[in-house]
Parts: sequence; C-alpha cells; structure tokens
Amino acid sequence: MPEQESYIPSMGRPAKADPILQQGSTGPAVVELQTLLTKAGFSPGAADGDFGAKTKSAVMSFQRARGLTADGIVGPVTWAALRAPAPVPVSGLREKIVAEAQWGLSNAAGIHYQQLRPMDGINQRHKLPLNTDCSGFVTLCYKWAGAGDPNGLGFNGQGYTGTLLGYLTSIPQSQVKAGDLCLWARNGKGEHVAMVSEQGSDPLLISHGEESGPYTVRFSSSNRYHSGATVYWLKLPSVDGTTREMPMGAPQMRMRQPEVSGATDAPSEAGLARESESPPVTH
Repeated sequence: MPEQESYIPSMGRPAKADPILQQGSTGPAVVELQTLLTKAGFSPGAADGDFGAKTKSAVMSFQRARGLTADGIVGPVTWAALRAPAPVPVSGLREKIVAEAQWGLSNAAGIHYQQLRPMDGINQRHKLPLNTDCSGFVTLCYKWAGAGDPNGLGFNGQGYTGTLLGYLTSIPQSQVKAGDLCLWARNGKGEHVAMVSEQGSDPLLISHGEESGPYTVRFSSSNRYHSGATVYWLKLPSVDGTTREMPMGAPQMRMRQPEVSGATDAPSEAGLARESESPPVTH
C-alpha cells in the first residue's frame, strides 16, 4: 500500500528529524527539498526556499513516480525516497528505453490515460500533454529511444497488447532485463502491459495502467491485481543486437501475425494499491 503522509504539527518531533513540509513552508529545509527534487529530475524552479505551487507540483510528480501517496506533503517517507541512491544503470539501447519511461515518471502530471490511435506523440518526442494507454506508452518509449517497433508495425501509430504479444519473443522470467515488457492476457486477449525497470526475483515495473500513471510498481503487486491472467515476459531481441529467433532454452510459443485493427487498451489498474519503491535509474 502507498504510505500516506499527512501533515503533522512539529510539536513533539525530535529536534534532528526532518521537518514535514507542505505548500506555504519556507526556509533552508525547503531549499534542500528543492535541490533534491531538481537532482531527481523533478524541477520545482529556483531553489528559493519558498514552497509554492510549482514545488508542490514537483513533489506530487516525484511521489507518483516513486509509488507514494501524491499529496504534496513531504514527510519522512518522501525525504527517504529523495535521498535514496539510484540503482546501477543498465546499458546501451536498453538504458535509453528505460530512460524514456523514467521521463514519463517525471512528467506523470502531464500524461493522461486515453485510448487514441494513431498514438499520440508517435512523431513528437516528449510531447506534453500526452494522451496514451499502456501499450501506447511502452511503444512510445521504444520509438523515442531509437529501438524497433515492439508491435512490428514500423511505428505507424497502431498497435496494442495483442500486437505486442504477437510480435515479441516470449522469454522466461529468469532472462528478463530492464527494458523488456511484462504483459498479462486473459482468455487469449491482452489485458495490460508494463515495462521492466529493474530485473530481479520481483522486478520493478513502470506502468501506465490508469489515469494516475505512469508509476512504479513491483511485479508481485500488479500480478495480484491481475490474478488469474497469464503472464508473458516479452523481449525485442534487436535491443541486444540479436535476431528475432527464440533464445536457446526459452519456452516455445506460437508467434501470431500482428493485428492491425487499431484496437486499444482500456485502463486496467484503477485502484491498484501500489507499494512504496526505491527510485529507478535517472539520467
């Protein structure tokens, strides 16, 4: 569950504890907050020590990106997230794909969930405001990073979970790397797709499954929400400079031809209880 940070009066707080800040706060602690936000890629404007509307907006964008309650109040959980070290970055084209998704985290306030085809922003990198769905978001990240179209459609502005599932290579979870995709399907129909931000036993995902996205969420949390759906871990081999054939030892799945009906993906994670996560890589 996201950790709620409500305003708490300073009375009784240990003297060395970080102050709880909100709009209207002023002073050196606000300067530090603004400096940390800028370093994390969430610009509050000048570090002037005045917690105004722009600083609040930056705080809320940071909180959304880290899976925290986006209330604009800076308490101990938000302070800890701001000071947490960034994980070791991934490399090459994968690094660029994940960096585009992280741009989405930093600009979540300007990104809305809408089913549009052709995809909004397909020919305009970092367009804001941006209106897209889950499959549109990951497709944009691949396009903006200079990778191939994960739908196999030459970035014609079409595609959805069905084309991703039909074109990409299915791999075991043990082979998943940052930049790969996690897709849920139910009864043969794609339900949701998210990008892997950090690999591991419980990968960290960047997901745009509802209006509040994009946001970070652990695979285990999303998988509980999509209970009963089949999970596919998907890779575009060209991101590693390899061909599209199935990797050795990978489970074989029938590769379907991309469907180009212009279908889109409806919001699928409204109400998902996201967990507080460590910050993803920033560049």
